[in-house]
Amino acid sequence: MLISVEGLGYTYAPSTPLARTALRGVDLEIRQGERVGILGPTGSGKSTLAQLIAGLLRPTSGHVLLDGVAAHARTADARLRRLKVGMAFQYPEHQIFEQTVPREVAFGPRNLGLNDAEVEARVAWALDIVGLDPVEMADRVPLTLSGGEMRRLALAGILAMRPPVLILDEPTANLDPRGRQELLTRVLTWQAETELTLIVISHNLDDLARLAERVVLLVAGQVAADGPAREVLSDRPLLEDASFDVPPPVALLQALRQSGWAVATNRLLAEEAATEIAQVWSSTGGMV
Repeated sequence: MLISVEGLGYTYAPSTPLARTALRGVDLEIRQGERVGILGPTGSGKSTLAQLIAGLLRPTSGHVLLDGVAAHARTADARLRRLKVGMAFQYPEHQIFEQTVPREVAFGPRNLGLNDAEVEARVAWALDIVGLDPVEMADRVPLTLSGGEMRRLALAGILAMRPPVLILDEPTANLDPRGRQELLTRVLTWQAETELTLIVISHNLDDLARLAERVVLLVAGQVAADGPAREVLSDRPLLEDASFDVPPPVALLQALRQSGWAVATNRLLAEEAATEIAQVWSSTGGMV
């Protein structure tokens, strides 16, 4: 699905003393199969943009088009396209309402009209994808789960519908380091297998470094940068202007570069930085 964002603006509580403009003049195009990270400080409009793409909000100005159809329109065509966009919210407890974990995950597939066997298979598959044991979760009440487990459950409910577009809003909040790494790996594997469009909303540069191939930086509701993740996330002046620092592997490589090492400084992951350092060390015989 082609997602086109044209001159998008959104104001909360317009024409009131509480009016607040979250987005202004945003232009984007996201093609099927892309992995796009939306980065920005708190209040930059990231989550608002995600809800507009999903058709949950009506733009104050401009348009969000899903394959040429306005995302927020009240038409059959628009509804069919919105069903292709799955969104896991920043606060998963806001979208969990069923009495047991399996029923929560099954809600979406049942509404698609799938038979019981297919629904059961999707529930088990989706729980496994997010690292929740289907057997252990068989009788669990969702509201007794930890914050991290709730986030996984909310994501499983979206994945069970197998949408071609998946929006994750702060996907690793409340997860421990091991759970975070495991979830990111599972999501990346599934994205590679299905070529779904993945949109990740985050202020965590480490998450974006692992998940996104392209990063859009929002500042004060406007696009400050849009380019390959390696370029955006290694641009120290750009990120510092937005109150971010570069990811730790980039910071290390930039420090080595300043010390005379001939290393590339756009290696975003720790394992990439280690390989880069080892190659330069080997090529110079340790004389750097």
